[in-house]
Amino acid sequence: MHYTSFKLRPKHFLSFTGLKVEEFDRLVLDIHNDWVEQRLNRLENNNPNRLRKIGGGRKQILDTLEDQLLLTLLWTKLYSSYLLLEYLFGVDESTAFRIIQKTLLLPQDRFVFQDPRKSGRKKITTLEELRKLIPDLDDILMDATEQPIPRPEKKRKRVKYHSGKKKRFTLKTQIATTKQGFILHLSRASPGRQHDYKVFKASILPKIIPKGSRLYGDSGYQGIQKDFPELHSVIPFKRTRSHKKLTRSEKIQNTKQRKIRVRVEHAFSRLKKYRVLSETYRHSLRNYDTTFRFVANIVNFRMLQRVQAA
Repeated sequence: MHYTSFKLRPKHFLSFTGLKVEEFDRLVLDIHNDWVEQRLNRLENNNPNRLRKIGGGRKQILDTLEDQLLLTLLWTKLYSSYLLLEYLFGVDESTAFRIIQKTLLLPQDRFVFQDPRKSGRKKITTLEELRKLIPDLDDILMDATEQPIPRPEKKRKRVKYHSGKKKRFTLKTQIATTKQGFILHLSRASPGRQHDYKVFKASILPKIIPKGSRLYGDSGYQGIQKDFPELHSVIPFKRTRSHKKLTRSEKIQNTKQRKIRVRVEHAFSRLKKYRVLSETYRHSLRNYDTTFRFVANIVNFRMLQRVQAA
């Protein structure tokens, strides 16, 4: 399987990668320079005594960025085994693994706005310019999601990763999005036993939220208004021992809040269409954050293409 032949079937291409052919081509243009720089660093810096000129020697079967990116996207979308990739692309399992590990690093948060006040690698220098692209930056939605992992061998890890909510061993990741669904922030993966609010306090999200922005969370973020009074946080009213029944006004406010906050669930849905984030994660946990960030960049990239085309 090669890009030049596979792109002739656009419906299959979209189903296998999550991107249209023209979106894929645009992504290749955006990351091509980083791919070239990555190859040069591997060939020159890792081997300072190299005698052979770059480009010499036996050619790789998948020697273009298009083919390597296609393999990586197919792996994330279908979460296929390396053995299946060997048969599809005509390369060894170990080669498929190396290609994926290198390609996952290429977006480098290019399309995920880690700090809304800074540009990162995008040509956006001020919050006002970012607001032109994302008009609803004043409302930020946050929530955490869990993904199953295999049962750890050591008992200590089993206790650490067991989620009382999911009744499974999981990893937890918190995201922050706009109402449109653009992902602004990703936390590092935490053991499933940790509470959502604890993940929030350990992340840099409280420090990078623009002043004046409303931060929407679910009832798992109880205590945020007390611990972070400088934030304009909006969480649902919750029944307590001293407040056993919600008033009609509180119920109406909860309904309005849910209608806004549900859009972060839609963002999770877009992420989990890539089965590498929805099925049991079978690979090393050290690479989980890199994989999650790659998929988040792809999801944001496609949404940016749609906004610019509208």
